[in-house]
Amino acid sequence: MNLSIDTLFDRDDVEDGTSVTALNHQDIVVALSAALAPQRVAVLHMLYPRTDARTHNSLDSLVHTLHGHGLHEVARLVAEEAHYLLFKDPAKAWKAFHEIRNDSLAIGVHLYYNGLVGEAAERVLDAHAHGKD
Repeated sequence: MNLSIDTLFDRDDVEDGTSVTALNHQDIVVALSAALAPQRVAVLHMLYPRTDARTHNSLDSLVHTLHGHGLHEVARLVAEEAHYLLFKDPAKAWKAFHEIRNDSLAIGVHLYYNGLVGEAAERVLDAHAHGKD
């Protein structure tokens, strides 16, 4: 994985020789997904709210659904409340992303792929997962 420090600084900061910048969580995950783009690695950021029994019921239901779709390793990691899931297979990432997003109202998920986030990441992952590229 080749990650240039310049990718984490704004272009103006690099040109001005700035030696410090502020990052947020999304900057870091986008940079990671960009660095892993040649290997087509998808990153799912999982959000597990800590509210009440409905959240646990939703989590248990999601784990059951994931097992039912043959995503046993994903189900295990979700049951353990892993915060980041990395996928080497775009098709499995696509399937897991949609199962998680569509099956649970309490569990959230954000997709990072090819240095992109949100709808743009979904479009590229869809193309790679379904041989549309």
